[in-house]
Amino acid sequence: MKIVDIHTHVLPDEPGAALVCIGCGPIPDGALEQGHLFSAGLHPWDVTGDDAEALRKLGQLLELPQVLALGECGFDTLKGPSHNLQEKAFIRQVELSEQFRKPMILHVVRDFDSVIRLRKQLKPQQQWLIHGFCGGPQQMNQLYANGILVSFGLKHNPESLRQVPSSRLFLETDGKCPIQEVIHLAAHIRFAQNIGDGSQFAKSIEKQIRNNADRFLLQ
Repeated sequence: MKIVDIHTHVLPDEPGAALVCIGCGPIPDGALEQGHLFSAGLHPWDVTGDDAEALRKLGQLLELPQVLALGECGFDTLKGPSHNLQEKAFIRQVELSEQFRKPMILHVVRDFDSVIRLRKQLKPQQQWLIHGFCGGPQQMNQLYANGILVSFGLKHNPESLRQVPSSRLFLETDGKCPIQEVIHLAAHIRFAQNIGDGSQFAKSIEKQIRNNADRFLLQ
């Protein structure tokens, strides 16, 4: 595959270069035929407690080969329904992830403890990746130690982005900018002492994140 943007809400100019989050649908008209790739999930903001129909639609989407991951889903302590409702919806989506053998992309705001606890409790086989990670290196390494990956966008902790092992590097736009802007930013942060014009390092990072996306999505 050629995915370099692991999380966006906008169809890329080059079909297949990004994983486009579509919630619980629908898929944009003509997007499947054009070769776009997707993730689908029930966002914590959209959880109501009466989510059977949304989860049914999600299951139908996960049957499609072009839907490569489940997400974004997760926890948000600042917006959305109660934590109890968010957790029930999250656990159901973990079950779907395992059923369809598709990894999860998580939205997590100030509740990494719940994600770590449920990772330990549920023992899923599929990988989990937290998008838009802004935490420090200690928090990042705690997540890695519990089998949870992270992705970096425009807003991030530079020291975390500098320290992340190349084999675990994921970048995203969240639909806010071109992916090349994030790639060049990462190159400047990770190779600050040798950057020059940055082009060779940007190409190296682009190749690495493409390979990482392949391993994550095609495990």
